[in-house]
Amino acid sequence: MEKSNKKLANTLLYSVIGLCLTVILIVSFLTANSKNTPPKLEPDDVTTAVRTEQTTKREEMTSKIYEKATEAVTTSEKAESSDKQNKTNDSVKPTVNPVKETYSSPVNGYISKEYTIDVPVYSVTMNDYRAHTGVDFVCEEGSAVASCASGTVKSVYSHPMMGTTVVIEHKDGISSYYMNLSETLPSDITEGATVTKGQLIGAVGSTAIVEVAQEPHLHLEMTVAGAYVDPLTIIDMSTVTVMSDQAFE
Repeated sequence: MEKSNKKLANTLLYSVIGLCLTVILIVSFLTANSKNTPPKLEPDDVTTAVRTEQTTKREEMTSKIYEKATEAVTTSEKAESSDKQNKTNDSVKPTVNPVKETYSSPVNGYISKEYTIDVPVYSVTMNDYRAHTGVDFVCEEGSAVASCASGTVKSVYSHPMMGTTVVIEHKDGISSYYMNLSETLPSDITEGATVTKGQLIGAVGSTAIVEVAQEPHLHLEMTVAGAYVDPLTIIDMSTVTVMSDQAFE
């Protein structure tokens, strides 16, 4: 009997201890969860927070838009001011009209045969009809020949048909060919030499075998960009350069 009572007492004791431990575990678990759970906002607090955030973003965006607009206006004003300044500067600049150099007759003589490239003309020397790609200026043999305009001596050579030839390059792609010159030329008329308008470049000769039957003359040809043109469309015949008829030695 005594043993049964003691066994019952032990059983109750163990049950009480187990119950206490269970209560302690439940309290500890609830306490831990309450610490990890974020505080709940009341509905009014949530609304206030959202509105505050939206207002802040809206103010930032408005500020950026204002800055961009201000920058654009400033840039436009600067560009307009610069354009006005440039126009003002342009308006006070003097207008300069370039003076085009005139081309003068290379000899003191008169024209005996004009330029004709489409309609053949009779050649006394060759006894046939052929194109005449230049202008013949009749003058005494030995008459001085001058450059029609300033330029650079491109070449000096003996043409197989037109005799002693001096070629001068001018501005705007114009070149002048002085043919049927005498064999003796001034010492400074060499390839690459610079010549001025009216400068002596040679004398009328009789070296052109295809025109030797004609009266003494200078055969002048002119080209523009390599194409033959009528010299009389370039030479200003009212500004004939008067040269001495005495040939140089």
